[in-house]
Amino acid sequence: MKLTNSACMAAALLSMTVLAPARAEQGLSGYRAEMERAAAAFQDEDWPALDAALEEAQKAAPGSLYVYRNRILSRMLTDRPDEALALASAAAERGLTLRLTGHPAFDELTTLPGFAPIAAKMEANAAPLGAPSTVVEFKENGLLPEAIAYDRKKSLYIGSVRSGAILKAKKKDAALTPISYASGGVFDIELRDGMIWAAVNNQLAYEKAGEEDAFASIMAFNAKTGAPQREIRVTQEKAMLGDLEVAKEGTVYASDSITPRIFRMAPDGQTLDIFSEDPRFANPQGIALDEKSGKLYLADYLAGLFVIDTETGEATQLENKANAHLGGIDGLYLYKGGLIGIQNGSTPQRIVYIGLDDEKTAVTSFITLHRNLEDWNEPTHGAVIGDEFRYIATSNWPSYDDEEWTVKDGPALQPLRIMTLPLESN
Repeated sequence: MKLTNSACMAAALLSMTVLAPARAEQGLSGYRAEMERAAAAFQDEDWPALDAALEEAQKAAPGSLYVYRNRILSRMLTDRPDEALALASAAAERGLTLRLTGHPAFDELTTLPGFAPIAAKMEANAAPLGAPSTVVEFKENGLLPEAIAYDRKKSLYIGSVRSGAILKAKKKDAALTPISYASGGVFDIELRDGMIWAAVNNQLAYEKAGEEDAFASIMAFNAKTGAPQREIRVTQEKAMLGDLEVAKEGTVYASDSITPRIFRMAPDGQTLDIFSEDPRFANPQGIALDEKSGKLYLADYLAGLFVIDTETGEATQLENKANAHLGGIDGLYLYKGGLIGIQNGSTPQRIVYIGLDDEKTAVTSFITLHRNLEDWNEPTHGAVIGDEFRYIATSNWPSYDDEEWTVKDGPALQPLRIMTLPLESN
């Protein structure tokens, strides 16, 4: 799940395409204000004002490649080609590709001495990386699957954003059987003590969106029968729950990407309470709970990575000692003292390992495991199983129009494909 239209207005005015498709309105007022200021400056051809606004927007949203790309343009428009080249080169060194076309200033950039090796590096960055390996493939292509979980017997569960179904496939079974239906689209699921917990929103691509007022909720189902047990709706402002974690003792955490915050619900609680709010949050997505150390890791699509104290709710932004691009991460998972991230909001899309220091306050390494594979149609969420990472490779989000949520002419819908990568050797 990604960004919505709050950045798209500025994108249209700047005559550029947002690098990541839009799906959920971000809530960082500073970012929105600076992007509106940038759009106005672009219309007025006030290039210094454009450059200044983009600089401030990048401070608010360090993980936004959209802003980064526009900063390269603003450097050219303010007659600073060396700085434009330096920014483009830094993106290439981070393993990224940028579409530096669509404006005469970009055309000028491509003629500069020194641009050719940058372009070659970006082209190499776009090449597929990793051995594609499919665990199982299902014929279903209209689920918009955003949620995946495995039980102790390695039976697979899938949640559908489109229909609200929760489906199950037994181990090595290539057939999915609906076991329950939520009251909205299912954006994440977790299995714990015979229960299926689900983050539910009757918004965006959910096929019944608009039939009642928009809401977000946490639902619980009996894992054996599929019978719904509880539903707890968010009551504070509008919300879009994208990810959840359930602790062993029953505490539930959930991320909200519209009004950027983290909710917590006590075991057997009846309300979702605001647990962590921070002015740096912009578009919270994946969360990963480390119960042993009392830390909750958060991937913010625009702002990067945070670690949250589970006692106090205090958030600390992870220092980027690896000089890596940390934005655009959707699914986030613990693995042996580090994190696995599904970075579907970067170009190219990739699955990465994020190494942390002993204090868990800094990113010290960043390794691309899979990248831009041919069998992908936007990976979203996954699950760590021992020393293996299994993930949804074909969510099919890019195949839908993000206004009417109808299927576009391309890219073509793909069967639901669960792929894997080994972690032990990385």
